[in-house]
Amino acid sequence: MHDHSDNNPLFSFRRLKLLSLNRDVLKTISDFCAPADALQLAMTCKDAYELAMPRVLSDVSIGDPALNDGPDRLDMFCRFMLADPRRRIRHLRALRLLEGAFARVTSVGGRERLEADFSSADVLASLLRQADNLRLIHIRDAEPLFQHHPAVYEALSQLTALNEVSLYYIGNSTLKAISQLRSTPAVIENGLWKDGPRPQGDITPFGPFVDSLRHLKLWECGCMLESVIDRHIWPNLHTLEIGGRIAKISELAHAFPNLRRLTFHMEFSVKPETGPVTCWPELDYLETSAPIPSFPSPVRRLQLQYPIGSTPGPHSAADLKTLPLAERTNPVVLSCTVSDSTSGTMLERMKSSMPSLRYLELVYTDGPCGRCGVQWHAFQEWTERNVEILRTTSLVGLCIGYAGAADTSSASETRRRRYLSLARTLAKRVKSLQYIGVGTQDAEAGMYALDCTWFKVSSRPADEHAAPVLETLSPADGERVRETLQDTQRET
Repeated sequence: MHDHSDNNPLFSFRRLKLLSLNRDVLKTISDFCAPADALQLAMTCKDAYELAMPRVLSDVSIGDPALNDGPDRLDMFCRFMLADPRRRIRHLRALRLLEGAFARVTSVGGRERLEADFSSADVLASLLRQADNLRLIHIRDAEPLFQHHPAVYEALSQLTALNEVSLYYIGNSTLKAISQLRSTPAVIENGLWKDGPRPQGDITPFGPFVDSLRHLKLWECGCMLESVIDRHIWPNLHTLEIGGRIAKISELAHAFPNLRRLTFHMEFSVKPETGPVTCWPELDYLETSAPIPSFPSPVRRLQLQYPIGSTPGPHSAADLKTLPLAERTNPVVLSCTVSDSTSGTMLERMKSSMPSLRYLELVYTDGPCGRCGVQWHAFQEWTERNVEILRTTSLVGLCIGYAGAADTSSASETRRRRYLSLARTLAKRVKSLQYIGVGTQDAEAGMYALDCTWFKVSSRPADEHAAPVLETLSPADGERVRETLQDTQRET
């Protein structure tokens, strides 16, 4: 059949040059580009340079330690911006100075080591004095930088449009910088104290941000709240990520009455309660790297950042503390990692402690630390051995994966058949299931970064012994299903 599209005006096409498009359209296109992609576009021609450079300059990260040129790159960037400040600096919205921005590799006695290099500090201060549109600043080595060059934090403190301030290594100079901010940031992030011993109850400068603060990250310095937690109430703060020495949970609830998301990071210790506890009616999300058996509030979504069964023996202290945490929070959505050594009794008790559970994300590992490789057949055998525990639940969705070694099968069709077979077994045994995901964990991307194939239970035969009919979902549909399941609300 001859194609007449060339002679049909309905199918009239002509070659169109990208840069001939309307400037507003081109700007929208460039805004969707990642800064690195926009830089590639900018290098093609003069017109593309004029179009793409505002996007390139809008979000800048310097100090990737793999490049080993942080101080030089920062100096060149600042001088480039200052060479035409009116046309360039106004585009700068986010500036991230990573761990290599102020460090240089030197060789001493044949051995390489990192040495601090703040040679670019003065030109950085000059840039910040004019960065009126800067919305986000991240400085990993904030405290040593501010100690050596106070002009940097003085310039930073005068900015008025900062929405997110991330100063990781902190100390007295950093606290002074925060206290002098003219901006009213919605997000503040601090990491680790790097200024000698810090006395308990030392003053911290969060008071001026009572109304503006929405999100507070104190990764390893939760003690910074000690001096202000009794003095202020933050009505608008909805997310707290905290580690280190932490106040009583009841004190956190008093200071942050409208908190929705709470993360306990890495190593932390919580002060014990001394009396009756009044806390939040319910949190939307709780993530913890260790069990908190006395946690006093229900939680819609609970994510455990530690493996259950990681300590050998039937009566692990961490496992026993997890049971009251599960019972008190009674989550609707749970993400947990389970070791091969976890007993069936422990799994049964966990199930019984969470009657509201509707969606479960479970990662299986055979290693004590949750990082060892698992072969498909071991994962399949463990799942089929323990699926009966889930038979009496009301689970609507189940996402189950295994950690470590990915499926070694070279044929995607073999993997698909394996996943489908296991999904059918799960759907047959757990009558309430509507969606099932089966796959592997990408440990580098995160503890619950699961590469899954998703299945929908299309129908269930009248014969209860027959296998349900499953529909394989596309990756995009599967991801949407997972997001919907993670957002499952508590039944009222």
